[in-house]
Amino acid sequence: MNIDAHLLIDGQWEVGKSGLQPNIDPGTGEAVGVVTLADTAQVQAALESAHRASSTWGMQPGQARGAILKKASALLADRIQEVAKGLVQESGKTQADAISELRRTIETLAWNGEEASRISGKVHQGLVVGSARLSVPTPLGVVIAITPWNFPAVVIGRKLGAALAAGCTVVLKASEFTPYTARAIVQALVDAGMPDGVVNLIFGEPAAVSRQLMASSLVKAVSFTGSTSVGKQLAALAAPNLIRPIFELGGHAPVIVWKGADIENVVRVTAPAKFGSAGQSCVAPTRFLAHHSIHDALVDALVAKARTYKLGHGGEHTTTLGPVAHAGRVASFLHLVEDAVAKGAVINTGGKRLERSGFYVEPTVLSSVSRDAEILLEEPFGPVATVQSVGTIDHAIELANAGEYSFAAYVFTDSISVRDELVHRLNASNIGVNQTAFSQPDVPLGGLGNSGYGYEGGTEGVLAYMHLRLISQSPA
Repeated sequence: MNIDAHLLIDGQWEVGKSGLQPNIDPGTGEAVGVVTLADTAQVQAALESAHRASSTWGMQPGQARGAILKKASALLADRIQEVAKGLVQESGKTQADAISELRRTIETLAWNGEEASRISGKVHQGLVVGSARLSVPTPLGVVIAITPWNFPAVVIGRKLGAALAAGCTVVLKASEFTPYTARAIVQALVDAGMPDGVVNLIFGEPAAVSRQLMASSLVKAVSFTGSTSVGKQLAALAAPNLIRPIFELGGHAPVIVWKGADIENVVRVTAPAKFGSAGQSCVAPTRFLAHHSIHDALVDALVAKARTYKLGHGGEHTTTLGPVAHAGRVASFLHLVEDAVAKGAVINTGGKRLERSGFYVEPTVLSSVSRDAEILLEEPFGPVATVQSVGTIDHAIELANAGEYSFAAYVFTDSISVRDELVHRLNASNIGVNQTAFSQPDVPLGGLGNSGYGYEGGTEGVLAYMHLRLISQSPA
């Protein structure tokens, strides 16, 4: 299949004029297509196209905007098998992970399509007889969406769905590692009847393109999912023009497993989130903090589960764990494991790269990890779990809240009082109790501190792209 990807500007597909780069299959290390990159004139053209379209798109009734989103959702559902093949090739995901992500994307577009007609303002009492005050949600205008490679479909669906439902136009700067997936979702919107210029898709050198986009006075909001370090750079770029930021940044999720917890259930629940998509998720459960009475049993159970995974290309039906995204992820994984071992950690299973074409690393479990090991401070973004022993709730909270991230956390306990104390004291914005906690389209989720700010999902996620205008009126 053809997974080449180009630019969409003002409703027309065109080849990027700043060169191209190969689209690499992480499962083989070989090129399976190309993505062409925008030059500065094309980036500017995309901005101007979105600006021209913003007034007419923003004036469309919510039902009309929502109808296009829902039709795009249906088209993507019809194409799910084809799109999944491309997603597997360019991301390294297994077929099951690719299908699961696309189903979430389809649901997200459909939900925002419904929400487009539900957004409404409020009428407040006036201050004098016969007067009223109206709070009216109004689209901000041009939005920049910058999306990552790890969940390219669902993150694009989340950003485009909410911004378009709100009546904003979008310049989507998608990842050059997964360009086909972006192309496929945008094509579904085009085929659903999206007017020219409402969605523009560009690829390019990330830092240069971001600087040009953020320097434009046409831009009113930026939505970014990615690393904390890049988020801080974008925040600085947004400041001069007071561009509204909606950032979902890094995470390094702790998992507190208390005495009495069902170890078999802990592993059953967390393993798909830990090892799915090769662990490349900001909400992946990674730092297991086990009460000393069940520490060894948890290590043994995690090791047994890790050894059941069949590594291979995502397109092979026997594969249950695919490669990481690129060579840089392999190098980072090996560095973090080697650093941990040098500081006293024990490799209970895994810890090595597979000697085969592509970017494969073994599912890994580490125990006896020193507090100064980099893997406890830096988001590993790979199929590795650490297990530490804790004896008190204070100790568990101290370790869980260490580090700079405040995104996801998980608690496993059969004690209501322990649950309530841990949930109250955990520094996290997304907490799963005896379950994982993936984001869903109908509820808001946002990071804390170095994990971001603003909300995606739910009514709040659509309102993030709107301004509440206050209109105070009296009879003539």
